[in-house]
Amino acid sequence: MTISTPLHDHISGQKLYVWSFVNNELVGVAFIDTLIYIHSISVIKNFILYADITKSISLLTFDKECKTLSVVSRDFEPMEVYRCEFVVDGQNLCFMVSDSNCNLVIYSYQPDAVESSGGQKLIRKSDICIGGHVNTFFRTGIRIQDGSILGTTPASALLHPSEKRHVTWCATLDGAISSFLPLSEKRYRRLFMLHNKLVTAVPHIAGLNPKKFRTAKMPGRWLMNPHRNILDYQLLTNFLTLSHTERRELAKQIGTTPAQILDDLMNIQKAMLIF
Repeated sequence: MTISTPLHDHISGQKLYVWSFVNNELVGVAFIDTLIYIHSISVIKNFILYADITKSISLLTFDKECKTLSVVSRDFEPMEVYRCEFVVDGQNLCFMVSDSNCNLVIYSYQPDAVESSGGQKLIRKSDICIGGHVNTFFRTGIRIQDGSILGTTPASALLHPSEKRHVTWCATLDGAISSFLPLSEKRYRRLFMLHNKLVTAVPHIAGLNPKKFRTAKMPGRWLMNPHRNILDYQLLTNFLTLSHTERRELAKQIGTTPAQILDDLMNIQKAMLIF
């Protein structure tokens, strides 16, 4: 056995088993043959996301009534995966993967999209290079307006479903810790324009280009363009180092105000104050 999860399943090489605890005994319920070798798995309700050591990720579903495991979708491109995890963005569910090239890649299941081949293929939505090999993920609820963590107080039940997001934390083999927070579309667009402006508006250490560094690293000749849809919060905080005049001029160029940008950055910081 290589890994187990709270769904009462475990993986042994190329097989995935589901067990049920009945009368103080483990009873086999279902199993499915997989690809090469599975070493990472994540479960939400009846959805199972697993990572193959060379064949990227696959999404399964478990039917409790029929007691069957079935493949929903998978990524057909080869990838040496380190870990995988779900990304919870309100009513949307995506899948985050770390690979051997120090990238974080996000996939989504969109059966109505043409490029998904009727839902058989997971669609690559975002990617970013974090400069380290991520070997573990875990999720926490965001901190809501009353100061509590999502899901720990009755106040969180009053939130709109679109506001119920999770922070995805990741740790690398060299000891670094990073976090990923989904944003609303309006806030993302505003910070995306600011992100692009700050690449050239402020000086960087040793003249290095942060946009180039954060671009996903592709092995060999990869017939795919990078999907730069993840913002670098460390770069965005450079806005705080600018003078009042520079802040006002930069905000004017993207059609907003310095107060609005500071409010966006503050809300992101508050949402991730978990520990």
